[in-house]
Amino acid sequence: MENKDLITGIILAGGKSSRMGFDKGLASMNGKKMIEHVYESLIQVVDKVIIISNTSSYDYLNLPVYEDIFKNKGPVGGIYTGLFHSTTEKNLIVACDMPFVTPQLLTYLLEHTGNNQIVVPSVNDTLEPLCGYYKKEILEQLQELIEMEVLPVHRVIEFFDHLTLTINDSTVFTNINKSEDIEQIEKSERRKIELDKNKTIDGSKIIS
Repeated sequence: MENKDLITGIILAGGKSSRMGFDKGLASMNGKKMIEHVYESLIQVVDKVIIISNTSSYDYLNLPVYEDIFKNKGPVGGIYTGLFHSTTEKNLIVACDMPFVTPQLLTYLLEHTGNNQIVVPSVNDTLEPLCGYYKKEILEQLQELIEMEVLPVHRVIEFFDHLTLTINDSTVFTNINKSEDIEQIEKSERRKIELDKNKTIDGSKIIS
């Protein structure tokens, strides 16, 4: 039974990264695994968190872990699986390799849901659909799209009532594909993953 008031956080953890050679969410950054940074931000704004992964690597977190229902369909398969197993209409979905996502950003998305089925941020005219608000009601149509091999998430979004929010802080979605990326970030920025709790969001801007 769906609860219309609660919110589920869904972490897309997939499996082994071809570039890193292991599960990307297990890569350490600033003393914690990336998935742990994501979880700590999510749990501040949602009621419960589940993980979508095709491995047992994340069992140590003692959170519900579900395998993809549709195999080898990329992130859209993970989104479908997360919504399928969610017991709430409202959901926040975040990929495990987004350790800079903050509770403030997630709250900002929730504040602009309105009647939209999907709300996602955009940085430098690039959508970031793996950090977004998704309603469970899209599940049936999403399955149809997957069966039709409409798999790129940015294309899938176009089939639903959606809102794109411009975010003027590109560091939130710093691309992390290799171990070297993590090393460079730690050396050059030496920043905490949990940004200043006093950071505020004004309009479409994230202000430090």
